[in-house]
Amino acid sequence: MFVRRRSGVVSAVLCGVLSVAGCSSTESGNAQPSTTDPAAAAAALWDPCSQVPDSMLTNLGLDVASKRSGILGAEEPGWKICSWDDVNFPSGFGIGVFSTIRTVDEVRAKPTNIEFKDVVIAGRNGVQFRQSHYKANEDCSIVFPTSTGFAQLDLLNTGTKAKSVPPCERLQPIAEAIVPLFPN
Repeated sequence: MFVRRRSGVVSAVLCGVLSVAGCSSTESGNAQPSTTDPAAAAAALWDPCSQVPDSMLTNLGLDVASKRSGILGAEEPGWKICSWDDVNFPSGFGIGVFSTIRTVDEVRAKPTNIEFKDVVIAGRNGVQFRQSHYKANEDCSIVFPTSTGFAQLDLLNTGTKAKSVPPCERLQPIAEAIVPLFPN
């Protein structure tokens, strides 16, 4: 989930599943935090706002000064959220990077997440999808399982000029650079 503020207008992008509290270690695959307190589990999550270097963001064409943490500056329990604008399309592309205690299975189960595609980025298996409430040329998300849940990259493409670049195509070089920073 990330929220962008543009010219006084707030637009929210919901990613993943926010309604489930806690996870268990009984599922196959990566062990998950066993706490039922999402805020406590999130305290130990990988934080994209502090772990993605400004120099990398600049090299990727993202505006470091546009960095936003959380939702309108407030942290979301069970999540670490950071987002930036694209320098070339400041009113069009918003890039979000998240870490959460949720699972990739929860992303797949959410009815508004569609068009799933298995991908390998920077040598790591992930799942690409989009949200059904956006047009195909407006949204691209990719999730990667981690030991605490998943990490995600999301691109929201709402500007008229920005629509000339497919969102997953623009997200690809960003993902190639940032995914190696994700925890295992």
